[in-house]
Amino acid sequence: MTRNLSYNLGGSSDESMPLPGDEAGCVELARKGNGLAFAWLFQHYNAPICTYIARLVGNDELGRDLAQETFVRAWKSLPGLSGELLFKPWLYRIATNVTRSHQRHERLVSWLPLPRPEQVYTAHRPLSVEGPEELIGEREQVHQILGCLGAQARACLLLQLHAGFSQREIATVLKISEKSVSSYVSRGREQFRQLYNQARGDSPQ
Repeated sequence: MTRNLSYNLGGSSDESMPLPGDEAGCVELARKGNGLAFAWLFQHYNAPICTYIARLVGNDELGRDLAQETFVRAWKSLPGLSGELLFKPWLYRIATNVTRSHQRHERLVSWLPLPRPEQVYTAHRPLSVEGPEELIGEREQVHQILGCLGAQARACLLLQLHAGFSQREIATVLKISEKSVSSYVSRGREQFRQLYNQARGDSPQ
């Protein structure tokens, strides 16, 4: 169902109009109702948004469904997007809100699985603390450890390590202070490191 979204947007776009080659130009056209421009944005961001949400909810299929809802909301809300707000953090904020709304209603408790082997980071860095390569082969163990982290710390770590946001951008997405983001990231990293070392039987550092 998600893969058909980009072809069913409707709107008042002129399909004969050539698209600009940059994201900002496509965002501006999409704000004016150009469905093809939004389809370009959808194709560019669909995979990372699906991955981000799937790790938050612990389920790939549910992640794809919530990603579709994210893009539907983004399409409807684009006309009100202020010019100074960048599209990427705005989109991730919508994805985060969609996910949290779903979790509140469904009382989900499973968070942040690593991707399947064939999905492992062709375009994005692996989630890591210090050695990402050694974590990939231990998906289940890592999943259990990440599940022990607080929800806000997990979201901050994902936005920083997977989506590549700065702490200022994370603060904007989650609507918290930069100081809080720094605290959540630092605490989450340290808690993950301790739990991971315990699981491996390593002595505390």
